[in-house]
Amino acid sequence: MKKFGFGKKDKSASPAPAAANPYAQPPPAADPYAQDTNKYANMASTPRTSAPDGDSGAGGYGADKYGSGGGYGANRYDNGGSKYGAGGYGGLGRTNSVDTTTTEAKRDDLFGGARERYAQKASMPEPSRADSGTSQGGYGAYGEERQLTAEEEEEEDIQATKQQIRFMKQEDVSSTRNALRIAAQAEETGRATLARLGAQGERLHNTEKNLDLAANHNRIAEERAKELKTLNKSMFAVHVSNPFTAKSRRAERDQEIIEKHRSEREQRDATRQAAFGSQQRMERAFKELQPGDAGYRAPQTKSSLAERSKYQFEADSEDEEMENEIDSNLDALSGAAGRLNLLARATGREVEEQNKVIDTITRKTDKVDDQIVMNRARLDRIK
Repeated sequence: MKKFGFGKKDKSASPAPAAANPYAQPPPAADPYAQDTNKYANMASTPRTSAPDGDSGAGGYGADKYGSGGGYGANRYDNGGSKYGAGGYGGLGRTNSVDTTTTEAKRDDLFGGARERYAQKASMPEPSRADSGTSQGGYGAYGEERQLTAEEEEEEDIQATKQQIRFMKQEDVSSTRNALRIAAQAEETGRATLARLGAQGERLHNTEKNLDLAANHNRIAEERAKELKTLNKSMFAVHVSNPFTAKSRRAERDQEIIEKHRSEREQRDATRQAAFGSQQRMERAFKELQPGDAGYRAPQTKSSLAERSKYQFEADSEDEEMENEIDSNLDALSGAAGRLNLLARATGREVEEQNKVIDTITRKTDKVDDQIVMNRARLDRIK
């Protein structure tokens, strides 16, 4: 360098050794994460013909060319030392230490050879999708159902049969409950209807009795109208009765009074007897519907175990409870059906009897109406 006239560079301005600069550490070998970062750094550089020695070797144009050691992608600060020393200005910068020099070694110890495993994994060929598909379709692959054995299939069939039997029994219990509720409502409606028919029968018989009284008073009014007609004749008319027939006329009049009284009494008795018969029918009908009487059906005894076992798969406590409830509901339904039959028959008989009473009332009403019209006509003729 002296032949070009340059002075010798001071030793203090020489670049810092590579070991003193943490940024000048050589890149680790076989680092997969830093691989191929500068693909042009390893290319052979073209020899320079007139490159001077010294400082111009690091800062010339040729240093920026592709292929040189300090070319594109290289660290141009590797050999550049600081004039303030290794520690920077005042020596307060980052200094060389054991931690900074052994970073790569500790990193390898920490990850436990992760670089080699990553490189080995990267070198292995990736399996194709066809291979992965065939491997997933094998026995025991994810998402594929396991083939059941004969015992397991039989156990599943047994459990399904149990569930079906239990479900059907629950439906039977619900059906019997609904039927029993509807039967109770129908029975209550039938009892109320029969009670209303009984009250209606009493009113009909009371109406018939009043019509009988009206007929009797109408007959009395007819007699009084005849007397009034006789008394309303001329004052000069002589009303002299035959003295020889007075006794027979008195006897006839007494006999007529007795016959009228008997007729009225018989009529009253017939009306009263019809009302009493209607009341007795109602009491007998309601008595047959009470517990302990002929028309009431007591709950039947429970079915035997042999009969019940026909409908049971496993006689557990729940199954026994459902069977008992079904039996009791069926017995109650049977009794309710019998009582409804009695209610229907009693209602039919009462309706027929009341229809007869209505016909009698109609006939008596027409008779009383005719008598009233005749008496009114007789009174109109009296002048």
